[in-house]
Amino acid sequence: MIVSVVIPVYNVKPYLERCVQSVLCQTYKDLEIILVDDGSTDGSGELCDTIAEHHKNMVVVHQENRGLSEARNTGIRKATGDYIIFLDSDDTWLLDDGLDILLKDIDKTLPDLIVFKRVDIWQDGRRTHASDYDAENIARLPDGHSVFQHLVITQQFNMSACFLLARRQILISNDILFPVGFISEDLYWSLHLWQHVQKVVVTNLEFYGYNHHENSLTTTATIHVYESYDKIFGHWKTQCDAGCKNANAIRIYLANMWVSRGYAYYQLKPADKPAALTIMKRHADLLYYAVTPKGRRVQKLVKLFGVGNAINLLGYYWRLRTWGQGHA
Repeated sequence: MIVSVVIPVYNVKPYLERCVQSVLCQTYKDLEIILVDDGSTDGSGELCDTIAEHHKNMVVVHQENRGLSEARNTGIRKATGDYIIFLDSDDTWLLDDGLDILLKDIDKTLPDLIVFKRVDIWQDGRRTHASDYDAENIARLPDGHSVFQHLVITQQFNMSACFLLARRQILISNDILFPVGFISEDLYWSLHLWQHVQKVVVTNLEFYGYNHHENSLTTTATIHVYESYDKIFGHWKTQCDAGCKNANAIRIYLANMWVSRGYAYYQLKPADKPAALTIMKRHADLLYYAVTPKGRRVQKLVKLFGVGNAINLLGYYWRLRTWGQGHA
C-alpha cells in the first residue's frame, strides 16, 4: 500500500526539518511525501526544495497563499497513494515504526479509515495524553455509522484531520475537500468524511505529536471562529433535516460544539459579542440534542435565563473555576 503524506507549509522554517525528518525516519517506506508551500515568506518554500532534492519520493508544490484548507486540498489532488494522512508542518510523528504498526495487515483488512491518538507536547517539556479509546468495544461495532455514533455519545470523537489515515478513493469519489474560508475546517471536513466510511479501525497508538509553541495559532475566541461555526451549524442542520447519514449523532456533536462556544464567549472582545450572541441564538435549537451532563446543564440554563444570560453565567463559572485552580 502506498501512503501519501500531505504536509501544508506556511512560514514554519524553524520546525519544518524536524517535521519532515519524523516522516523520513518511518520504517514503512512506501511513502509519497507532498509538501505544499502555501506562499511562505520566511524561506520555508526554499527549504522544502532543498530537502526534496535528496528524496525521490518527495514532491513540492508552490502556490500563492490561500490558507490551510486550500493547501490540504492541493495535497489531496496531487496524491496518488492508496491512503492519505495529514501532518501539520510544525508537528511531528512520535514513533519511527508508527506507520508500520498502523498499516499492519492493511492489505487484508482494507479499512476506509484508521483512527489513532495524539500527544500534546508543551514548550516546558510536558506531555499531555488523551484518554484511551475503548478500542475493543469499537472493534465489535458493525460499520462506520455505528463507530461514529459511539465516539460522539462517549465524547471520544476527535474532529482533527491529522489523527486519522483515510482511503484516498473515498475522498476523491465523494469530493471530500476542506472548505475555504473556514477556521474550523476540520469539523466540516470530518463530518463529511464520516458520511462515507464503512470499515473503521480505532487504535490507541500515540503516534501524532501536537507541538504547542509561541507561534501556535489560537483561534478559540475570535468572532471569525463564531462566523465559521455559524456556517457549519447551518450547513449540517440542513443536511440532518434532509436525512443525511449519522444525522442524530451529528446533531449531538453539534450540540457539544454549541456548548463549547458558549463557554468561550466571555473571552471575546466586547465589540464582537453582539454578533456572536446573534449566532448563538440562531443555533440554540441544537441544545435539544444535548446528551452529556454538561450539555444538559447548559440546556437548562438557556431555558431558564435565555441564551445571553446563560452564556454570561458560563463565563463567570469558567473564570471562577480557573481562578480556583490557580489558587489551589
